[in-house]
Parts: sequence; structure tokens; C-alpha cells
Amino acid sequence: MRCGHKRIAITMLLLSLALTPMLAATEQVRVAGIYDSSLEGRAEAMLSLADKAKVRVEALLSAVLANKTLVTMIENLTYTLDGVNKIFNLGVETLEYANRAYNDRNYTGAISLAIEAMRYFHDAYKELNSILCEAGVLKDEVIEGQGLLIAIQCALERIENTNKAFERIAKKADIDITNAAAKLNEAKTILNVTKAMELLQQGNVSDVAHMLAEANKLISEAFKELKSSIRENLSEKIEHFKEKIKELRERVKEKLREMNVAEHEFFRRWNFTDAEEFWRRQIEVLERVRERIREGVNATELEVVGRRMREVCLELELRLREREGGNIKIEVDVEKTVEVSVRRKVTVTLNISIRNVGNATVTFPDSAFGIVIERERNGRWELYASPISAQVLRDLKPKEVGWVEIRLVAAEPGNYRIVVRALSREGLQTIATKDFELP
Repeated sequence: MRCGHKRIAITMLLLSLALTPMLAATEQVRVAGIYDSSLEGRAEAMLSLADKAKVRVEALLSAVLANKTLVTMIENLTYTLDGVNKIFNLGVETLEYANRAYNDRNYTGAISLAIEAMRYFHDAYKELNSILCEAGVLKDEVIEGQGLLIAIQCALERIENTNKAFERIAKKADIDITNAAAKLNEAKTILNVTKAMELLQQGNVSDVAHMLAEANKLISEAFKELKSSIRENLSEKIEHFKEKIKELRERVKEKLREMNVAEHEFFRRWNFTDAEEFWRRQIEVLERVRERIREGVNATELEVVGRRMREVCLELELRLREREGGNIKIEVDVEKTVEVSVRRKVTVTLNISIRNVGNATVTFPDSAFGIVIERERNGRWELYASPISAQVLRDLKPKEVGWVEIRLVAAEPGNYRIVVRALSREGLQTIATKDFELP
């Protein structure tokens, strides 16, 4: 009985996760204007502002470092460039975490981290201006044509990162990125730094600006090519997924019969009158998504189908465990490693262990064991952070130990706790906590 159940659970989980690469790819290539007023849109706008702040500071800092005479002057001043570099690098690191949070659809976390990154950039810019003022130099006198060179370097870096992202998408979603990659390579060829420097030395700023604009246009066209490839591939996989759902329905029906559970009673958990309505609605969603893909609209409803398939899998697992019984008991421990401490704020790595000391297997909602970090404020615990993790069910068998590493950037001193949550018939349930202090 149990082996048969495991096979159906694994099959259902794999089918539900079959859409994950396509969903991830679709989320990374967005249709302009759809998310302007959403939390995602606000996060994207905040990341754009933070990136502009980064480029602004980077341009000024690079121009200063390129002027050997000015660097020599600064070495004899009260302030040093080392402090500016340290603050700027913290901003860059924080912005990277903000982008990771955004890519994992943690938009609230992305906004918070982007704001923190902008604070670092503001502090670095302010301190650098103070240094220039003490040296008796205006920042506008420093930059000149250096800004365009910095913009070209940023564009080249963007092309490199985009190429890597496209390759990851191609591998996960099994799509052809030949046309998109060709556009990026063409843009990289146009952005010739040596040629740009020669043009600037001749005072030909307009040609350098045109070079940059042409490259940015090609980068934009590369994203359009990728979206087109994703739509074609996604449409084919939806048809395949529809057939798999039909096969899956028969297997679930057989398993419910073995467990002596009525189909209509089982699917009422999701507010459907019977099994027929449940499965029909899933097929209807896939049909609707397929049509929207042809129209060029983002296929976000695929997530609904994937989530419901995972819920069916979980429900079968929980029903079986209710029959078997068992005691759930989890122990949590944490080790702290402080990396950077700036103005009372610390960047710290938490190495967290989760040990199953009970006699029942525990199911968690994601690969990070449902962990969230909470902070105590005015006698109340409030959500502070959650790790970026794969949204897949994870089991921890009796005596097994799991490990999670979480990095908190620019965290303030105070009382914190780790909350471990598991899945139950009622939803997410806190099963263990561990308090700790910072710094």
C-alpha cells in the first residue's frame, strides 16, 4: 500500500513541477505595462532606482580613481577612499540580494533590500563629495567623458549576466535561444571600449552615445526573441501536460479507491462539488493559458494548476500519515558568523540545523523547511526575512537532519528567532522556534 502511494505522490509532484521551469522563464521575461501598479511593478521600479544610484556612484568613483593626481591629493586628506569603497561594495552586495529576491518573486523583500542598497549608495556618494570638497575639486570637473565609458562597461556586464540567464532558462525550459544569443553577441561587438576611448579623445561624444544606444536596442531585441521562443515551447508543453493530467486522474481515482475515500469528498477540500468538476477546471485553465500565450499575455494561471497538483499530492500524503499515527518533534539550532559591522548594523550568516527527533516523517512547504526569521519589536514578533528557496515539498524522516544557510544583510541589533513551519491538514503550522540575538 505505502509503496503504491509513494509512486503516485512522486508522479503527481513531478507533474506539478514540470511547469516550474516554464513559469520561471515566463516570469523573467515580462510584458511591459502589465505589472505597473502591482507589488511586482513597485519592486521592479525600486530596483531600477537602486541600479541608477549604483551607476551614479560608480561613475564618480571610477573617474576619481582614474585620476592619479587627484588620488595622490586625497591620500593626504582626513577622509580616505577605502571607506567610500567599503560602503559602496555593501550597497552593491545588498542590491544583488535584492535582485535575487525579485527573481524568486519575493517582492516585499526585494523592495526592502533595494531601499537599504540606496542608503549605502547615498552614504558613499555623500562621503565621496566631502572628499572632493576638501580637495577643492568639483565632481563635474572629474567626470567629463568618463560617464559614457562607465555606461558602456555596465552594458557589457549586463550582456554577460543576460547571456548567463538566457543559458539557464534554455537549460531549464528546453528552448532554443540561438536568435536571442546572436543579438547579445552583436551588441557586445558594437561596445568596443578601445574605439570608444579613441572617439572621446577626439571629442566625438555623439558617436559614443550612438554606439551605446544601438547596443541597448539589440539587448531589448534579444529579450523579445527569448519571449517568442518561450511562448512556442510553453504552448507545446501545455498540450503534453494536458494529456498527463488525464492519465493522472485515473491513477488518483485508483489510489482513493484503495484508501476507501470517496472522490467527491476528497475534492471538496478545494471547494469543488465533485472530482469531475475539479479535473475539468484544470483542463480549462490550461486551455485558457494556451490561448493567452498566442495573444502574447503572461501565463500566470499556470501556477494555479501547479499549486493544485501539489495540494492533491500533499492531501494524499497527510491522509496516509493520519492512519499511521506518529509524534512530530523538531529541534532547531543556529550558529552565527558576523561578516561585516557598519554603524551598529551587521551582515551575518546563520547556519541553521533542523533535526527530526520524533517518530513521524514531517513534510515542509519548501526546500528551506518553511523557515522564516522574525524580530521582536515592542514585545511582539514581526516577520523580518525569509530565505530564497525552491517551492517544492521536502520531507524530513525520523532522525534525519537538514541544514539551511541564511544571510542577513545590514541587520540591526535586537532579539530574533527562527520559526520552522510544516504542512498539516489545516495549512502551515509552526512546529519549532529558536531565539537568538544580534550582533
